[in-house]
Amino acid sequence: MRIDSFDPVSRQGLSISNLFGFELILSGLLLALVVGVLVSALVRFRTRGDTPNEPRQVQGNRRLEVIWTVTPALVLAGIFVAVVQTMRSVDAAPPDAARVRVIGHQWWWEYQYPDRGVVTANELHVPTGVPLRVDLESVDVIHSFWVPQFGLMRDTIPGKLNQMALTIDRPGDYAGACTQYCGAQHAWMRQRVVAEPPDQFDAWAQQQAQPAAPSNLPGQQVFLQNTCVDCHAIRGRAPAQVGPDLTHFGSRSTIGAGVLPNTPDGSNLRSWIRDAQSIKPGVLMPTYHSLTDQDLNDLVQYLESLK
Repeated sequence: MRIDSFDPVSRQGLSISNLFGFELILSGLLLALVVGVLVSALVRFRTRGDTPNEPRQVQGNRRLEVIWTVTPALVLAGIFVAVVQTMRSVDAAPPDAARVRVIGHQWWWEYQYPDRGVVTANELHVPTGVPLRVDLESVDVIHSFWVPQFGLMRDTIPGKLNQMALTIDRPGDYAGACTQYCGAQHAWMRQRVVAEPPDQFDAWAQQQAQPAAPSNLPGQQVFLQNTCVDCHAIRGRAPAQVGPDLTHFGSRSTIGAGVLPNTPDGSNLRSWIRDAQSIKPGVLMPTYHSLTDQDLNDLVQYLESLK
């Protein structure tokens, strides 16, 4: 996964980056002018021996005063126009933009696609070249949604809806994180964003919108007969909405918002279920020392089968 805030992959981030580059070059030119005049004056009018070398004293110069007043005003006016234009291009989302709802939790991310009936967690899939309207919310404290290569950031605030317009132009895997300190596991509130061509995204969304496939695995009963069912949803099996939706958990690459890779053999998931507190202290996931080894293995097998 790439992390490079100086190489934005969104059109909005590119607009911000271009404005930053313009202001940086302009500031550099002004700095060079000021330093050049200063160095020239120091060299030209330096004292040689005991002979003073003062420049000609001028008292009042209307032309010079107009120049050093009007020029900065015009420069600032140009920067103001560029900033306003950039803000308009960054914040503008067309009425038909695809909707994505981002909800911050301690300490994981929930993603909803209202137009497609998809709910997932921690791994955000987006189509390239398609305008998106991202609605940002929080259920507990202030979080901040930041993917460096998107080139912009927004807070998720309890009781307030923030919005972000995005159009991603390059496919790839991009890493992100929460940038507002939100508690003990703030550092492990990671994001993985998969930007893919629209046809691949449509196939993913169609698969994610399906309920969990019927299963004869004994782990399904372990899930339904323990407190897992009180917090986690598996569409078609369990309706709870407290923790991350697990309907297609097996298709995700990480566990606990990035704290562990979701290994194919299920070893990390087994450790997570047994004692999540030892891996991510303070997380709301309880320990399950009461599960037998067989029940734990069955539960892991069932969850990893949810593709």
